Amino acid sequence: MSIAETLATTDLVTEVECILSASDSYVETLTIKPIPAQPWLTELVIKTQLLTAKNPQEKRVKARCCVDRDRLVELRDALNRYLVEQITKGGQQ
Repeated sequence: MSIAETLATTDLVTEVECILSASDSYVETLTIKPIPAQPWLTELVIKTQLLTAKNPQEKRVKARCCVDRDRLVELRDALNRYLVEQITKGGQQ
């Protein structure tokens, strides 16, 4: 799976998933998608997948929240600021 992958697309709905962390035994993903019944909100879901479990395909919800568009933009800006500071200070990329 790529860093950010579009999982489903229609005229109104786009779902995007990205891997937050991964190892030989564990995967954690973030899914971002609109809520059709509440179009002003976006759902953010963090899921975990234990690859050594009895059912390694099972993904469990670790966290879920609904965010309005303005807060989503603030989150993007905060991530950008953090990454710029890390690169400027010679931190990990």
